[in-house]
Amino acid sequence: MGRAMNARQAFRWTLRSVLFDKGAIVPAVGGVVLYFLFYPLPYGPEGVRDVPVVVADYDASSLSRDIERGLDATQAVRVEGVTRSVEDAVPRLQSGEIGGIVVVPKDFHRDVLHGIPTGVTVMGNGGYIVVDGTVLETTAKVVVETAAPALAAQLVRSKVPPAAVMRLTRAGPALVKQPLFNPVQGYASYVVPASMGLIVHQLLVIAMCIVIGTWTEAGRWAIATDGRLSIGAFAGMLAGFSSLVFAALMFWTGFVFWYHDLPRAANLSGAVVFSALYAVAVAGVGIALGSWLGARERALQIIGGVSVPLLFLSGFAFPVESIARPLVWLSHLLPSTAGIQGFLKLNQMGATWRETWPQFGNLILLAVLYAGVAWWAASRRAPGPAGGT
Repeated sequence: MGRAMNARQAFRWTLRSVLFDKGAIVPAVGGVVLYFLFYPLPYGPEGVRDVPVVVADYDASSLSRDIERGLDATQAVRVEGVTRSVEDAVPRLQSGEIGGIVVVPKDFHRDVLHGIPTGVTVMGNGGYIVVDGTVLETTAKVVVETAAPALAAQLVRSKVPPAAVMRLTRAGPALVKQPLFNPVQGYASYVVPASMGLIVHQLLVIAMCIVIGTWTEAGRWAIATDGRLSIGAFAGMLAGFSSLVFAALMFWTGFVFWYHDLPRAANLSGAVVFSALYAVAVAGVGIALGSWLGARERALQIIGGVSVPLLFLSGFAFPVESIARPLVWLSHLLPSTAGIQGFLKLNQMGATWRETWPQFGNLILLAVLYAGVAWWAASRRAPGPAGGT
């Protein structure tokens, strides 16, 4: 029977177990790096551009031709052709050759000049919400900008006083759209920073479960050679796993966001402290789950399947107000929920410590809770089959 490890020895043994285990180092190091290289690639273009559309022009007027030229001049939309019948364009939309159809109704120009209610119809695929929204928003802007001068000219020809025309053109305040935290309004700036906390959470929990599963399958844990897991050995193990999570978070916060030119470092000191708390909470989850599973192979099967639910419960991809209240309460028991919300506030939005106190408080409670659960689970598993259940 060997001598029990102290905290420092357990810390070094834990790091060594991860770094020298091929199964664990793949998610802990390789996965973190691979996600850095490949995860942002699909979002690289940032926004939707050059969506091919067909204009079904039933009006064939100078105004409708101005709308066609205006659409083709935008970055978001590219006019692939003009037809006189929407039926000619529908097959191309169904086959995916084009992303939308803009229908200009008959007598559109005349109705605009006479002040008769009219409108342009936009048809989309329905399966690509972002593309449909881009075509709709671009078309609405072009139609308004194109029709306004024609209407103003007609008012002048109708002997409406110029002052009245000017009042009509300035009837309401100008709307200036200025995104604060995603200036380029891109996908990468929206998705990647929010997903960072969950990516690190899942990859490192898998690595921890693999290592603990290896220890369990071998019998008694090396950090508990005398058949008892001491507080010092547990603290060293928790610190070792936490340091790996913290290093991965710092790699993303300090390098990945800079490399991909994403919003970053808005409150760097807060993000560093928050990362340390998050690392302890995630390490507690990994130790508790690994002790419960007790086998290397089970981690990926279970953890990989819950990534999407964790993402939606975080309130980033789906409004919290639309989630059932019991699920919202449950989400507060998950480190990923407070982590995603806190990282977004600190890294991208520049929130103060006071403004992120709900996330800090939640993480402090979770770190204490899961550290306690991890201690209980590891103490029962570490002695091996003879000493545990």
